[in-house]
Amino acid sequence: DFTNIYFYTVLYHALRASNRIAIERGTHFTGFEKSKYASGEFFDKYTEQVWEPKTDKVRQLFADAGIRIPDQDDWRRLKESVAAHGIYNQNLQAVPPTGSISYINHSTSSIHPIVSKVEIRKEGKIGRVYYPAPYMTNDNLEYYQDAYEIGYEKIIDTYAAATQHVDQGLSLTLFFKDTATTRDVNKAQIYAWRKGIKTLYYIRLRQLALEGTEVEGCVSCMP
Repeated sequence: DFTNIYFYTVLYHALRASNRIAIERGTHFTGFEKSKYASGEFFDKYTEQVWEPKTDKVRQLFADAGIRIPDQDDWRRLKESVAAHGIYNQNLQAVPPTGSISYINHSTSSIHPIVSKVEIRKEGKIGRVYYPAPYMTNDNLEYYQDAYEIGYEKIIDTYAAATQHVDQGLSLTLFFKDTATTRDVNKAQIYAWRKGIKTLYYIRLRQLALEGTEVEGCVSCMP
């Protein structure tokens, strides 16, 4: 629910900003006239149905952050402005892997769940680096589930909710335990296709830890 409304809101503001640039500069991207933006077809699903949080929790999250969720009237006005002036950017959104960058910003890569409560990575000349899951403490660590425990269906469902609002693509990795077979991988690929996923990135298998790198030992050292 959160992912759907978050990317829905980002899309609206990305289009609105691109439309403003087109107005300021008096031009739009090459080929705009033949696009679904120009015909208005792109906007139909946003003007003809209501997009709003389905849960009170998500609605409250946006309210607490002071973020107003666009309604149908907002989209109708934007549709009219785009028809009149166009948009400056042909492409507006893409979600990259953001591996190491995400860790130093207390986040996860792309829009994935955590890979482990404490992930161990080798970073160039630095060597082995330990990354605890964002905001995890001894008081809440039992509530954390990693990508291998969650399973591919819920991860794909989350990406599908975002994909419908993203014009390019999202970096999506599938996570399997070391007992997975090629049949399991194929089932996940078919499930992703049926959900409208545009592309898959990596497939990661959880392997046995090398001596001295067990996650359980790292978790027990959490402050």
